[in-house]
Amino acid sequence: MSAVGPLSEWFPTRREMWRLSPHERFYRPDELNLKSCELLQPRVHQWFQDRIGSVPASDVVAYPLCQDARAAVAGHFGRRPDEVLLSPGTDHAIRVVSEALCAPAGRLVISDPHYESWSRYAVQYGFHLDAVPMPERAPVDVAALIDRLRGGRQAVLVLTQPDGITGQLYRREEVAEVARAAEAHGSLLVLDTCYLAFAEGGADTVAPVAARRHVVRINSFSKSLGLAGARIGAVLADPSVIDYLARWRADGMIAGQSLRLLRLALDDMAVFQAAWAEVRAARAALGHSLTGALPGWQARPSGTNFVAFDTPPDSAADVHASLSSGGIRTRLLSGLPGFPGGIRIATPSTTAVDRVLAAVPSVPVEVRQ
Repeated sequence: MSAVGPLSEWFPTRREMWRLSPHERFYRPDELNLKSCELLQPRVHQWFQDRIGSVPASDVVAYPLCQDARAAVAGHFGRRPDEVLLSPGTDHAIRVVSEALCAPAGRLVISDPHYESWSRYAVQYGFHLDAVPMPERAPVDVAALIDRLRGGRQAVLVLTQPDGITGQLYRREEVAEVARAAEAHGSLLVLDTCYLAFAEGGADTVAPVAARRHVVRINSFSKSLGLAGARIGAVLADPSVIDYLARWRADGMIAGQSLRLLRLALDDMAVFQAAWAEVRAARAALGHSLTGALPGWQARPSGTNFVAFDTPPDSAADVHASLSSGGIRTRLLSGLPGFPGGIRIATPSTTAVDRVLAAVPSVPVEVRQ
């Protein structure tokens, strides 16, 4: 990528932004996207299809009001409405946290690899991203994050629970240890719980610390409630933090239809809980099948809706290519910190897992059945 773009030839621009790549999602026709970890289940599709027609025209022609949806989210998480800020997707919530909290602190401590938006906003808002490389073929030790935090000034410390790259679910005691360290350091802990619904007992791992003054929780509904296209998420925090973050007016960019669909989903959780159960079954099946069928493959324990595999580097690339040829998109992890060879494959349903197994030539026929 060139140092600057053509606009800079005739109008002032921020030169550091040219270091970042533009981002646009694209898919091939009939492609099965197992890279973005969406809740691609027929029951979820049908549930939304049955209700989209009930969205009133007023949600389209009038500016939306967030109070009812905010109250519903607060009730869902056992919080008060003044502890909730809605946002048009959690990427925007991360953007607000980056500008409002990370930039003034000047420092973000996070494991590496991590969700790409944190790196982008570090460039955009000019704060130091203090990354802690993941160990090779091993889980993250929270002591490494705590040591890095203590080695510098106040910071925002991010813990993704469970991890969005490896699937690692931190124990309740580990989350509490990180929270205590952040508080003692005078820093803020951000818990990104995008995938937490897929972990059995996952909510219990963050419950003891989630309401503390120095803890900010970012929660997506894209994965757990199938609302990826609706672009809606939430920030849960102490009222003093929400009062400050609200000045970025994130909730003013949420569509009325998204607010309506979120409320409908929160009122009918049984269908989504059934979907999560299928995700867990599919996750176990994929991990067992590929680990048993492919030499050198090892599935990392996962509390998410995907499985991350440690693999021989060439093997990961071959399987990634085979799946792509079969119309299945996955995420190649080879070369990232902690992954000499690796691949991440989402497990939205048992049907999706069957399609994955059928698309990998080196998987024996008896495993595919």
